[in-house]
This record gives sequence, C-alpha cells and structure tokens, in this order.
Amino acid sequence: MERAANGLRVRGHGLYLEPRGRPPLGFLAHARGAPPVLPERMVVTGPTSKLLEAALPRALRRTATLPAVYGQTFALGSLRLTLHPAGHVLGSAQVRCEAQGLDLVYAGDIGGAGARASLTAETLEQLTCTTLAIRAVYGHPRYVFPPRALLLERLQDFVERALRDGKTPVIVGAALGEAQEVVRHLGGRRTLRLHPTAFRACEVYTAQGCELKGFVRLDDEGDVVVVPPTVRLARLKLRAYRICVLSGRAVDGIAGADEALPLADHAGYDELLGYIRATGARRVLTIGGHAEDLAQAVRAPGIEALAIREQHQLALPGL
Repeated sequence: MERAANGLRVRGHGLYLEPRGRPPLGFLAHARGAPPVLPERMVVTGPTSKLLEAALPRALRRTATLPAVYGQTFALGSLRLTLHPAGHVLGSAQVRCEAQGLDLVYAGDIGGAGARASLTAETLEQLTCTTLAIRAVYGHPRYVFPPRALLLERLQDFVERALRDGKTPVIVGAALGEAQEVVRHLGGRRTLRLHPTAFRACEVYTAQGCELKGFVRLDDEGDVVVVPPTVRLARLKLRAYRICVLSGRAVDGIAGADEALPLADHAGYDELLGYIRATGARRVLTIGGHAEDLAQAVRAPGIEALAIREQHQLALPGL
C-alpha cells in the first residue's frame, strides 16, 4: 500500500481507497465531504450514489459508478472486493480487499456501536482481517463519548429551554449524518428548518427507507434551525437565538456556542481500539486525525501499527 498523488492506493492493483483528484479507479467509503472531482470509475454503495447525486450531480455525471451491495463479493481484475456497513452515515462502507497474499480491510470512518450506534445509518459490522486500515479522527484518549441517548436528551432540553425563553434554537452540525440524527430525534416533537444541503440529504434518507419527519426548508416556518458549520449565522437574520454545536470536538470546548455536545457520527477512541483489537489484525494502518496516538495504543508484541501521513510511502509485506 502506498500514499500516491491521488490518495491511498493498494499497491499492484490500482485501486485508490482515499481517492483525490481523478484516478482511474477509486473506492468512496461515504458521501460525507466527498470531493468535487470523483474518480473515473468509482465503487460505492447505492445510498452513497444517491447522496452524491443530490449533493454533486455534475461530478457524478462525469464518473462511472460501480454500485456494490453489502456482503456481495465481486472482482476487479485480480482483486476481490466485499463491502460491509461502517455505521458512519447512510451508505457508508468498509471494503475487504482480497487477492493472492492480500487480506486487507479498509474500514475508513467507522461509526459508534452499542449505546453510541447511529439512529440513521446501517449498523457497523465487525470484521476480521490480517491487515487493517482505519481513520483516526478521534484517535486520542480524551475522545470517549457518552451514550447517544443521553446526548439527544440534552439536545432536547436545550431546544425546549431556548423556546421557553423566546429564542430560536440553532443546531450546528454536519449536513450529512448529524443533521439526520437530529431530525430523527426531534422531528416528531418540533418542526425543523434545514439548510438546503441537509434538506436534500434528508430527502435521500427518506427515499432509502429511513423514517424522518418534521423537517422543512430553511425558508419555511418552523421551531428549530439546523445548519452546517460552514454557514454564517448573521446571514440568516435571526432576531434572537441560541447556538448548540454538535461535534466530537465539543470535548475540547467550542468558542461562540451557548452549548456544545459531543454527538459525533465517528467512533470514539475506546470504540476505535475495541474495533481494531476485535479484527485480530497483525498490521494496522491508522490514517489522519490522531493517527500516531492511536497507532501507539495499538502496538503490541506481534502487532505492527503505523500512522500514515501525507506522502508517506508504505511497502508492507502482503500489500
């Protein structure tokens, strides 16, 4: 495996697991934060393809999608691929790559499990493998998150307090993932005004069978405003409001927010460690975020762990 100009690549097979730019063939684990330029050919799940169609229609028209179904193995040349749920956002996937001398799982961004499992994504599937590559967004010991139900209860309390005080509750969270979790929990009680990107994603979720209700467009009437972090609230021209930010970074504190909750659709540190150890992998590649902290925690007799940085070339046995 190697870090090449267009992302993380399986050596000898031409498959990019973290594609950037326009490589000939790539696997896109989920639609969250998808780049505006996609690979020439792209392995994705059906729901991810639909989310990309809603968010990046022009980019999607310029790529040939290779739709894959969870659990069904297919061949790309000498490489056999099988996708499994990652539990991050709707359609998110891990991919198992198999060939002569190769048993690799690219887990990418996995979501929480058990009491932290997403309400709106497919349940994370625990895999086993010889070599594992996994993203380390919250791979530091300080990122251990409370149960999802507790955080959603605190979010509900924030909304009701703000409304009682005559303020508009503004919830700031990712348009894909966290916004749908908010709608799933609050939509039966309040009407939520969604930023266009979150609204389009919710439409895809409902079309894919996820039960969401109580959401309208941002310009419509409603009780609660839900926007991504990129939005400048001054442009919304709200008279009086309170802000609650949803992010795992809430553990570190978030300036400018009236409240911040660590409601994250990524696995926390303890969950990453648990997943890694349960794979039985003898080689572990941690990617991005707190990759070195996570790799250090994983290293043990018989287990090789390496943090991948930009332009870090890897040549591991069997890859």
